[in-house]
Amino acid sequence: MYRNIVCAAAALILLLMGSVSAEPRAMTTEDAVIGGIAPGNDLGYVQSIYGSPKKGKVEKKQGHRHYLVHYYGSGFIITYNVVQSMINPLVQHIESTNSALLMPSGIHVGMKIDDVKQIFNNLKERPAVDKKYAKDYLTPFGTLTFSLPSGEEGVRFVVFTVDQKDIVKKILITDKYAEE
Repeated sequence: MYRNIVCAAAALILLLMGSVSAEPRAMTTEDAVIGGIAPGNDLGYVQSIYGSPKKGKVEKKQGHRHYLVHYYGSGFIITYNVVQSMINPLVQHIESTNSALLMPSGIHVGMKIDDVKQIFNNLKERPAVDKKYAKDYLTPFGTLTFSLPSGEEGVRFVVFTVDQKDIVKKILITDKYAEE
């Protein structure tokens, strides 16, 4: 099933590539998706695509917030915010080190960051948070805003982590809510 999803996504990307503008553009909230999953999707939706995770755990952070962390295959981790709903929580954080998972623009782990910057022109460079990597490239905080069905406002951001050869090694997509 996972292979069918990846193949279908790749076919769609190739079909749409002819209509993609050659000019770099600013990333939008709709671009902040990987493997068909975006922050704000619920657990039921994720499991309808990927099935049950290989493993999962509940993490407690900041002394009171609880997060459900699911590990899907190799290099695909989805974290849910269980504060808002224990029954069908929303995705809050996605981490991919899996080169088979694509963003709608075709970006994936393993690409050169220069190729990513040919698609998106609003990425800012900083030293990598994770010291085993060289740099992070991220969307400017506050540029990707959204509203939850509850009316709660939030900010989405995307981070591309690269190695010393400027190859994307990790893609993070995260929602941050007003109360955090």
